[in-house]
Amino acid sequence: MEFHAFDADYIQKLTAADPETESHFSAYFGKFIFLKLRARRISPEMAEDVRQETLLRVLKALRQGSGIQQPERFGSFVNTVCNNVLLEFLHKQSRHPLLDEDAPERADDRVDLDAPLVNEQRKRAVAKALDELADRDREILRLVFFEEMDRSEICRRMSIDGEYLRVLLHRAKSRFEAAYVRKNRVFGLMMALFGCNVLPGCFITV
Repeated sequence: MEFHAFDADYIQKLTAADPETESHFSAYFGKFIFLKLRARRISPEMAEDVRQETLLRVLKALRQGSGIQQPERFGSFVNTVCNNVLLEFLHKQSRHPLLDEDAPERADDRVDLDAPLVNEQRKRAVAKALDELADRDREILRLVFFEEMDRSEICRRMSIDGEYLRVLLHRAKSRFEAAYVRKNRVFGLMMALFGCNVLPGCFITV
């Protein structure tokens, strides 16, 4: 893996959401994290979760936190964030071990009498939250979750690569969920009680 030297200009562009710099950041550190976790024999599923969470936390630190004081140590900063995220995931996994795939499923004897009401309210709540988003975020969610368009076709349309699409999609989902909670606090509580998702597949890994 070829190493990249980071400077203040790179950090400034990444903080300002420069598309080319964001794409490089996602691809470069995505590969770095993958190689790092593969060497530690981390499962591909957890490695992907750690990769996404690490990239998002770094971007959040740049744009909402105190930023990076030493741009030349940016790689070390990302590595530290990755280590922290990995420890969190491992700790969570140890507290909630995965069930055996051959274990019998628990019977669900609930009758969802309120489903029609919940579905109609959910449609209105989702529409309100989507109206809060920027055009690009709304378009990505529409193509992925409602039209279920192939990811490669979305990348072609938007002139981006698959790694950057993952970052954009994860960010759009986070913004949607924040807008949803902000606009629909009461209905958000109902959704939690009924155990319903907001968007189709909204809480699955992208």
